[in-house]
Amino acid sequence: MSEIESGFFQSGGYNLAYKIHKNGKEDALVLFHGFQDASDTFLYQFPFLSQHFDIYRFDYRGHGDSDWIREGVYHFVQTLVDVKTFLTRFLPEKFHILGHSMGGGIGARFAGLYPERIKSVVCLEGFMSIQSPEFEKKRLKAWLDTIENNEVGTKDRKNKTFSNMDEITSRLKPVYPKLDSTKIRDLAGYLTKKTESGFQWKNDPLYKRGFPFVFNPFLSRHLWECISSPTLIIYGKETHLMPENREEILSHFRHLEYVEMENAGHNMHHDQPEKLEELLNDFYKKYGFIS
Repeated sequence: MSEIESGFFQSGGYNLAYKIHKNGKEDALVLFHGFQDASDTFLYQFPFLSQHFDIYRFDYRGHGDSDWIREGVYHFVQTLVDVKTFLTRFLPEKFHILGHSMGGGIGARFAGLYPERIKSVVCLEGFMSIQSPEFEKKRLKAWLDTIENNEVGTKDRKNKTFSNMDEITSRLKPVYPKLDSTKIRDLAGYLTKKTESGFQWKNDPLYKRGFPFVFNPFLSRHLWECISSPTLIIYGKETHLMPENREEILSHFRHLEYVEMENAGHNMHHDQPEKLEELLNDFYKKYGFIS
């Protein structure tokens, strides 16, 4: 019978929320959630994955039930630090990775840094086109112009308050256009918290400012080329985040299977959970990870 261990671990002076599904399986799988998301929102995948793996997951800084950064300044490198801390503390020597969006990008890069530890990689999107230096300059300038010096860390963040779950469900409908209200409400329960004045997002509103710059694209490509395990990359055919240089990105993975999922957008694990289960089942069976 499955047992879920939950709690907090320390990384960089912050308390980060984690959960471990102890399913009595030989293989371990770590889940990496997306930007402005939480590890709980893999809820539709837990039944299938729990049949085959012990599941490990945590909420990044500024996400879910984890602490917000006091200065309000976030970057992918911090997430990599927290990933390494989490994996060192809880995971066995070898494990599988499944990540969505930002979590797919984080998972793929980690797999390139430590290929000897990774049994397989599944990325539900998570890659972007190379931008021009002028574009990156504008990104950095815009990011700097939004920094609230002398306020961040000393004043409360401006976190929108909703009076009830119906308001939150309506707010999330454009994010999950293919889901009915019941499923959106389920997800809303994991993305919000009850306060004295109503409901608020769990995620730090300052995370929406984004990052000053992205991973070095040349380093990213080198890391992808270092991945030695079977890799599955899935994109929703209706995603709004299809990279312009998709073929170039995919060319850097040595053991790649690539799928575009019909009738699915960026959140294909919510849009088509049954289809995703089929793809994962076929992938893991093909390489002998499940029977």
